[in-house]
Amino acid sequence: MPGKYLNKFNDTLLFLVLIPLINTINYHLTYAHIRWDWYTYTTYAIDTASGFIAWWIIRSVILWFDKKLPYLKAPLKRIGLQILVTNLLAQGFIIIQTEVINALFGEGPLPIQFYTYNLFIFFIWILVINGIYIGMSFYDQWQRTISLREKDKELRSTGFKVQLGKTVAAIPFEDIAAFYVEEGITYLRTRERKNFVLDLSLNKIMPGLPAEDFFRLNRKYILHRAYIRGYQRAVNGKLSARLQDGYDLPIAISISRITAPDFKRWYGATSQA
Repeated sequence: MPGKYLNKFNDTLLFLVLIPLINTINYHLTYAHIRWDWYTYTTYAIDTASGFIAWWIIRSVILWFDKKLPYLKAPLKRIGLQILVTNLLAQGFIIIQTEVINALFGEGPLPIQFYTYNLFIFFIWILVINGIYIGMSFYDQWQRTISLREKDKELRSTGFKVQLGKTVAAIPFEDIAAFYVEEGITYLRTRERKNFVLDLSLNKIMPGLPAEDFFRLNRKYILHRAYIRGYQRAVNGKLSARLQDGYDLPIAISISRITAPDFKRWYGATSQA
């Protein structure tokens, strides 16, 4: 789910602390001598509130990009556009807000230094904020990858569990030729041509199988890659998968026009030398 990693790392709490800290650093970078009087407290409060709004703008832009252009789809393009858009919108807000407040309560036009120095500092901080969010996203993706690898290892080590009387046995995935449905009953067929009746549908079985080893050809068959010899084109964009002989399975199984592109990609990616 786009943006889910933001709540995972509690970014709101992070920036509730970070924005006032950034504003304090900005004051020390901007002013040589700071007089902590009512004027300074007021401007500090206004600048801090503006910082929170600018952060909210940046966060909203990142959430929008998460939906429209995820990092993994085109990382360099995503990062470049994200930095550009967040800077344009956040700095645009800062400029408009500053000009309005200065027009209402200031004593004249803003000095050019504001646009040549302060906005450069804001640009650096916006880069830092973008860097934090980019780091969060890639770290979360790395954690997900590690988790998927661990689950895959566990899955491969346990195999597929079947009920044998009152006991449960695990059949290694490499020993499974197919899962199929016949007369409303789901079966597991091993390479030794043994059949096991299952109380699960193919819809529920498929998510628990190693994706590189098994493919659901149609409503009735899930086949192991090792038992598919190849495929050929059929009418209306369909395919016909050719199976290995000797497993009491059909010699050819039809693949629909909709499923055909996914099957060809899977078959090509898993081809054995």
